[in-house]
Amino acid sequence: MKARKNPVKNRLPRVVFDLDAVLRNRYSGFYTFGRGFLNGMDALESQPEMVLLYQKKFHDRADEIVRSLGRWAIPKPSGLKFRWLQAAWDIIPYPPLRFIAGPHDLYHCFHNFMPPRRPQSPYILTVHDLRRYVLPELYTSSKLDRFERAVSIADHFIAVSHSTQKDITSFLGVPEERIDVVHLACDISPEKIDRLKQNGQCPEIRKFLAPRHERYLVALSSRDKRKNIQRIANAFLCALDQAGVSNVALVILGRLPESIKLPHNENIIAAGEVKDMTPWLAFSSGLVFASLYEGFGLPVLEGFAAGVPVITSDISSMPEVAGNAAVLVDPRDVREIRDAIVMLLSDPNAANERRQAGRNRLKHFSWEKTACKTVEVYRKIFSGVAVAGCT
Repeated sequence: MKARKNPVKNRLPRVVFDLDAVLRNRYSGFYTFGRGFLNGMDALESQPEMVLLYQKKFHDRADEIVRSLGRWAIPKPSGLKFRWLQAAWDIIPYPPLRFIAGPHDLYHCFHNFMPPRRPQSPYILTVHDLRRYVLPELYTSSKLDRFERAVSIADHFIAVSHSTQKDITSFLGVPEERIDVVHLACDISPEKIDRLKQNGQCPEIRKFLAPRHERYLVALSSRDKRKNIQRIANAFLCALDQAGVSNVALVILGRLPESIKLPHNENIIAAGEVKDMTPWLAFSSGLVFASLYEGFGLPVLEGFAAGVPVITSDISSMPEVAGNAAVLVDPRDVREIRDAIVMLLSDPNAANERRQAGRNRLKHFSWEKTACKTVEVYRKIFSGVAVAGCT
């Protein structure tokens, strides 16, 4: 007699996906992740049904993502305000997630929108970073109660790097066996970069540069001090002196921390927020991303995709992402950052080697792989099947 197949083991679960966390800021890492992940899911041969839950006020943003996906992606706008729901859940376990999202087998959360615990449907929480725990001196006013509540309710965790997995265990006390590591990927394709370069440098970039600026490096900033812009700017000026050049600019993309005091120098240009940093990277001579902490460090892959040499930090997740393809430096040592910049500016052979190494390293990461490994986590949690490898 043939053994009867287990119907639970052989079907994919129906998943409620926290799309709302993705949609709140289209310039955030959450948005980049969410859009890339769902496109990667769409590329798989088979997908679980995914109920994409979000507040109605984000309908237009949701439509930009969902309209290109297959029938497996089920948009679920809600007229309820999620912050009101969270406040209610602090008091009573009502309404249940099934009331809002319908029947499901799993819930996948990406921020802190965690409903009261229901034994019928396990909850998975993806943790992108723990910067407020690792660098508490930079986040003195952080409110962590919502996140810690989500951690206390979650059944299983996905970390975006092995570094973040260790942080979850160290700071939150979650055993490693309850954490799977699923790397992220990059939206920038080498083909897109090649097309950009065929068209020549964008006028938008040229207007920020002085006529004497023949080359420029890119640094990425935010209101978050961990991007280390002060040290990067100081190291850059020291590098210009040591290399004996004055025709190179440092272009800083993104908002600056309020307390930062950049050196007054024509070679340092704060360009502010840009809609698409792809062309800025494509025409640059390199990316300086010496952050003090990253849960994953997506800009490292973006630099690789853009075909430019990358300088990044030798701490947290960045060596894990970069491998041997980037120049690794101590982000707190201005001299190390300076020496790496000098190398990029004065040694074309070394810079070209990093470019090629970066493109090769990029092949290890794709949103399809991210989606594949996430589906295997869904299978494991839903049916108890061990996680299979995705290649």
